[in-house]
Amino acid sequence: MIYTLSMFNTGQITLPKSWRSKYKTTKFIAEETKDGLLIKPLVKDETVYYEDEKSFGIYCESGLDFEKFKQAIKKMDG
Repeated sequence: MIYTLSMFNTGQITLPKSWRSKYKTTKFIAEETKDGLLIKPLVKDETVYYEDEKSFGIYCESGLDFEKFKQAIKKMDG
């Protein structure tokens, strides 16, 4: 389904009720892609890496298992 979203003076947009009910989350990821903006729900236990010109970080809604993270870093490092 495709919807037209309106932006308020504050920069906020409202997602359709059917989407808010379907994904049962209040957290969404907005990503700029070559095709435009991509908005997707942040589901429970999903970890997101983000960066911009000034900073970077990791967002974890329900916390981060440090040992699991450490092992992933070691695997990437070779």
